[in-house]
Amino acid sequence: MNKLAAFGLLITLVACQQEPTQLKRSPRVVEPSALAATMREMTADMEDLKAKAQAGTLTLADVESLRAAHEPIKTAEPTKPEEIKESFPGFAEAYLTNLDALADALREQGNREAQIEAFNTVIATCESCHQQHCPGPLDRIRGIKVEQ
Repeated sequence: MNKLAAFGLLITLVACQQEPTQLKRSPRVVEPSALAATMREMTADMEDLKAKAQAGTLTLADVESLRAAHEPIKTAEPTKPEEIKESFPGFAEAYLTNLDALADALREQGNREAQIEAFNTVIATCESCHQQHCPGPLDRIRGIKVEQ
């Protein structure tokens, strides 16, 4: 065996003997809790609703669909259950009630201003809850309100 081939074989054997800890590891992906996942969906949904409210194309079907999709907020498991305050269930219920009020505004064929006011009330509920429970997304939540 020539010296170059022997050297290549030696390098290959040494490389294969390295400990796995020497290999580069990718960061561990942590799945969000059920409540965190629900809130992320809610945020995306409300951003979509904002665009429709601004354009005047918000429909009763849009709101009723969200109402059903967001119902799990009342029972979804939080990331840190010990950090959930006693006020959370009331905020969750108020959020859903305010979605119902938005649906009522659409059912009553209220003017665009009344619909936007009802929409902003829903967002204000999110803001109030996050002031007490998880302030991180407050800026994003405030950005969902529709300017009148």
